[in-house]
Amino acid sequence: MPCNYQELEIKTLQVAATLCTPDYYVQEQVKLEDPAIKIMTDLSQIAAVTISPSCTINEATDRMLKMKVKLLFVTDTKDRIIGLITYSDIQGERPIQFQQSNGVSRSEVCVLDIMTSIESIEALDWSIVEKARVGDIAKTMRKLNRQHALVLEHPDENTYQIRGIFSISLLSKLLGLQIDTTEVAKTFAEFERVLGC
Repeated sequence: MPCNYQELEIKTLQVAATLCTPDYYVQEQVKLEDPAIKIMTDLSQIAAVTISPSCTINEATDRMLKMKVKLLFVTDTKDRIIGLITYSDIQGERPIQFQQSNGVSRSEVCVLDIMTSIESIEALDWSIVEKARVGDIAKTMRKLNRQHALVLEHPDENTYQIRGIFSISLLSKLLGLQIDTTEVAKTFAEFERVLGC
């Protein structure tokens, strides 16, 4: 039997090569009545970005910029979530307060020092999110007064896993709102105007 295959051309990898990263924001605009899952970053399809609690906040910032995210899950050596850290946490008052109370420089502040621990994190239940609308998520995030909301799934009685993330920056973009999502109060005021409540 004749061989119908051919060898492919091989290239030498260049030093300047970088990794491809998925564009998480290639989505069409949404309406408030659309299903909420249209605006959720589904972690069953897109890998979550994690960081070690011993990394510095400068390393966390670098990772966020490189991965184009504003939230990192902080995991222990067994890949269990022990907390999370956001871009707002790093740019806000927490690092300054930690520096002042511990007499350290910014470069010495670690993720563990300013992260939100797992015990303080609230999440939405996947079974409710599946039936929710975009407007429901906007209103819920306004109530929580947070830039991110996590979605928790229970595959079985003893297993809990983070299924997804809602982000006000993505929500604003997909609703077609031109707002500065670093100013949370203004963002939520705009959400209230759009929601009409």
